[in-house]
Amino acid sequence: MRTRLSGLALAFAFSIGSRSALSQPAPNTSDAEGPLLRIEIPGEVQLRYSALTNIPLATTPGRLDQLPSLGQNLFFDSWLRLLPQVSIGERLRVFFELDVARAVVPDNAAVDVGLAREPRGEIFPYGVIDLRQGYVEWESPVGIFRIGQQGFTWGLGVVANDGERAPVFGDYRYGDLVERVAFVTRPAGRDSDFVVALAGDLVYRDRLVALVDGDLAIQGVAAAYYQDHSCRADCDRHRIGALASYRDVSFRDGDFLRVLLGDFFAHWDWPTPDRTARVFAGVELALIDGSTNSARTHSVDTHDVLQFGGAARVGIERPNRYRFSLEGGYASGDSNPLDAVQQRLSFNPSHRVGLILFPELIAWETARSAVIAGDATLGASGTNGRRLLPSNGGVVGAAYLYPTAVVNLGRYLDLRAGAVLGVATSDWIDPTSVQIYGSSRNFRGGDATKHDLGLELDLGLHGRFPLPGNVTLTAGLQGGVLFAGRAFDDAAGRGLGRIGMVTARLGMEF
Repeated sequence: MRTRLSGLALAFAFSIGSRSALSQPAPNTSDAEGPLLRIEIPGEVQLRYSALTNIPLATTPGRLDQLPSLGQNLFFDSWLRLLPQVSIGERLRVFFELDVARAVVPDNAAVDVGLAREPRGEIFPYGVIDLRQGYVEWESPVGIFRIGQQGFTWGLGVVANDGERAPVFGDYRYGDLVERVAFVTRPAGRDSDFVVALAGDLVYRDRLVALVDGDLAIQGVAAAYYQDHSCRADCDRHRIGALASYRDVSFRDGDFLRVLLGDFFAHWDWPTPDRTARVFAGVELALIDGSTNSARTHSVDTHDVLQFGGAARVGIERPNRYRFSLEGGYASGDSNPLDAVQQRLSFNPSHRVGLILFPELIAWETARSAVIAGDATLGASGTNGRRLLPSNGGVVGAAYLYPTAVVNLGRYLDLRAGAVLGVATSDWIDPTSVQIYGSSRNFRGGDATKHDLGLELDLGLHGRFPLPGNVTLTAGLQGGVLFAGRAFDDAAGRGLGRIGMVTARLGMEF
């Protein structure tokens, strides 16, 4: 019998090209400028050591040998990332991104969360050498062409996120990768501020799809937006536009997912009256509509998919002095896992919000639920339906406020502070429990009508120390504590209590 799941959290990767591929060259640029051939190999080495208090998790009914927690309290992360680039003249560029020996070494393997994207059980989750990107980019007289394996971030990174941006708390990781042919142009001329981008993709890997495992996902992408034609770096700071994408997925077991995404994004900043700082504001709104049979039940073979959400951010920044920001987000939830519509939206996991609530607690709760759903003693068999359930750290079925502050303490050091306040946008229902017990419960068997997810407080210290030879040493310490809300109470009404996490960070950029 197939696993019968509803209320699945769906997220998708859509990429168009990034950074220089979305801006045309400035007027009067000549191929004769600069050396004919340039070769650069920048990169970084990063080391992390994290300590995490116990995270209680649900157990499979009838199993007395299953640990009622994550079973992991300490883990070490390390990676070497190389970014070789070859430029031929001013118009042709070959770019690679490789992770070498990206390792995760825990004190114990996380227990029964194997359907998470990175369950922290394998030392090398993506192999000893992981080619993340490898593409050729040509800046032609009519626009930019790019072909090869690549990633992309659109807007605030709520839906499409390449995992390259360093968040205030936590680390950049994951990232969605596609095999792509893309074209970006300014149809009204090089000096126009109107940009059109088109792309065709074969998805290599993201939260739902892995080409090497037999999943086949193709998608078409189109975007149109306003962007200053003179922009050369950080162009998302002055952009207003929309993206549309259609994705057709055939999972390895034959199930399908077909969805259309519409995504609006706007971001702008303005100088303060004294011109010493800049005020910024941004918003991204996404709507996903389509159908899937991966969540089939006895009564519903094909479900509609209708999910919506977004995020908004406002703040003020003075370079090398301070940055204060307030972000709010909303991801639709699903109060009825047994109806014919999948409504629970999951943000891209690379859109990091805090350290614990979404990246750790909810990520592992949903991953354990997916494992329970496939337990053979419950009459279920592993299908793609349960693979869609883990959030992998993304905001899912929730609304949140996320204020952050970064204040420089001198030339090389900054102090960081943040808070996450979260509430469920619908009843906090575990879809697996509905199938097992026939009633709505949360992920610990408690009252699903309680929506309070809790309050998280984060604090960090981060340093950047320049060394000779264009090398920068980075070091820091980050930690947080989560005061879990009543949405995590168990069947007896007992609260989850406090969960804490501390991470020591050391790195070198070259």
